[in-house]
Amino acid sequence: MEENKDNFIFPFSTCEKPNNTGIAQPYSVIINVISIFIIIYFLCQVKNIYSFFLIFSLLVFESVHTYSHIVHLPNYIQINIIHILAYIVNFCYLLAFYNYTKKLPSISFTIILIILLLFDIYSFLFLSFVFYFTTSLLIFFSILIYYYNYIPKDKRYYILIILALGISIMLCFYNEKINCKKMLDVFPNFPFHAPLEIAGLLIFYYICKFFTAF
Repeated sequence: MEENKDNFIFPFSTCEKPNNTGIAQPYSVIINVISIFIIIYFLCQVKNIYSFFLIFSLLVFESVHTYSHIVHLPNYIQINIIHILAYIVNFCYLLAFYNYTKKLPSISFTIILIILLLFDIYSFLFLSFVFYFTTSLLIFFSILIYYYNYIPKDKRYYILIILALGISIMLCFYNEKINCKKMLDVFPNFPFHAPLEIAGLLIFYYICKFFTAF
């Protein structure tokens, strides 16, 4: 798998050999469709508008993500849309956590977020996919870590689970970037991208469960 952004065509640079006809990557699609149904289930249970915005943004994000594993649109349309949606999702996280804790981000934390955002934009424009994938996750992790101490103690385990799953997603992605060719040489038809999608399914479940609990 190439590191250069110009050679990264989502989803066909992921580590699941695509079909030339029909659904391009059926294993990823099946897992993601299950994720969509999970998100819809929790969306019907939200109790406040901020949680609704967050879970609905997750639904839109995962719907576009799933479609991207079915059909590839020309050039980088899909990966650009998904990255923009990641900004919206992270903003909705901030709104939802603020609504839950009534705690505005501190000046120092706001500066950290701005620095991460600027590096993310720079990475998106000039660097390879691995960089802006990482920065998007780091923004997400930063929000979770900042609000951890403002969450009731009996709910903090949700944050720890979500963080662990997020790190698992990051590690699965790095494993694909480094070892995909070697893995496909041994098992050419095995969907090595599927573990990443399973971790994604689980993280959607715990995020939705947490934000529908209040």
